[in-house]
Amino acid sequence: MLLLKSIPLLLVAAAYSVSACEMDCRRGLSRDFAGFYVPVIKDSISDLHSQLTKSIEKVSIPDAITSQLERSELMDDIEESIETSLNEFVALATSQSRLAEGFYQVMFNEELPYKGDCNNPKRLTRKMPPPGESWTMDECRKMDYRCGNPPSICYFLEDVKQRCIGRMRRQMTEYASFDNGALVKSLVRDTRKSIYDTLSNNGVGKLSEDKQVESYIAKLVSATIRTLDIWVADDVRQLCEKPSQKELCNSWDDAIRKEILKWP
Repeated sequence: MLLLKSIPLLLVAAAYSVSACEMDCRRGLSRDFAGFYVPVIKDSISDLHSQLTKSIEKVSIPDAITSQLERSELMDDIEESIETSLNEFVALATSQSRLAEGFYQVMFNEELPYKGDCNNPKRLTRKMPPPGESWTMDECRKMDYRCGNPPSICYFLEDVKQRCIGRMRRQMTEYASFDNGALVKSLVRDTRKSIYDTLSNNGVGKLSEDKQVESYIAKLVSATIRTLDIWVADDVRQLCEKPSQKELCNSWDDAIRKEILKWP
């Protein structure tokens, strides 16, 4: 009899239990944040592009090359290869499998994830909004402890943003690492190929084996790696802290809150 009496109470409790952000919600929120941070990555890569152009222009081109073709042709081809490499890198770094997946991990799977019971203590009076409606900003303000529903993520927006920024910094640093970074590999590979192609197109492909040319390419590689190191130290580690990026990183808080609260 006691068990039967308790069933209605359990049903009432379940009816007023607040739902958590399930898989579709988590993946969707990760993509939402990624969409707002893509311009930040593009801005940082634009700065890198300028730095690479300046550093490569300082490397002297050997007479073995300039005696056979115009300096401007070689530099234009190298510049084009750099631009292509960076565009391909942006596509890689901002892809869902890299950027959104990274955000998903820091938000929901790593230290202090936004998961768990949102009913103890109870802050909200409904399980979820009716279909077609969003959570409210009032519910966002009330959900003042970390758990698994959208209002909690909304309340702790600044924490979520810092996690995302930290993940971007780590990923971009890894991409630029000398040991195995995808960005280093593509820049070095494409720059070398550009020089070989330019020589070949001018009928002097045999110069690719010339010691002066080999030395020139080695200096370009060193300049590229040095520029990447400076970029990581001065730009990547300061991502979203540089004055020029304040608007890119902070002008969309209200917009992302609305997106967060749309999820059931």
